[in-house]
Amino acid sequence: MTVERFFADAEERLMNADEERRQHLEERLRLARAMMGSLDPMDFMESWLAPDERYRSKYV
Repeated sequence: MTVERFFADAEERLMNADEERRQHLEERLRLARAMMGSLDPMDFMESWLAPDERYRSKYV
């Protein structure tokens, strides 16, 4: 949730930037969001593997 607040704050601050800087920073912000992937906690929980799911002994 902290990361999402960071992005929201950055987007809000972009509204006050001059046009050239805003265009550059919008692209940087888009790239940063793409790198982070989904920030939805439910998406994280769906893809998360518990330790028991990660390792299964072949000797059991």
